[in-house]
Amino acid sequence: MKITDFLVMDGEGVEIEADAHGNNIAFCCPDCGHPVLGVALENRKGSDESHPTTCKRCGEQYFLDIRPATEKLYIHRVGGNDA
Repeated sequence: MKITDFLVMDGEGVEIEADAHGNNIAFCCPDCGHPVLGVALENRKGSDESHPTTCKRCGEQYFLDIRPATEKLYIHRVGGNDA
């Protein structure tokens, strides 16, 4: 799914800086600031809670919650304590 120009927010609904292009998104880990990459395609890293993307520095895991109708994308932490 193309997510270019979607509004990107953390799990609390606060807008965050991210680079979404095509079906990929890059954002900084809120815990350590390391870059994290997610993919908005089924069964890819970050596509859902069962396929999280992992920060390579601190190990925190995230998944994408895409809302196509409103062109919004939420980035949630796996297991709660949203980003």
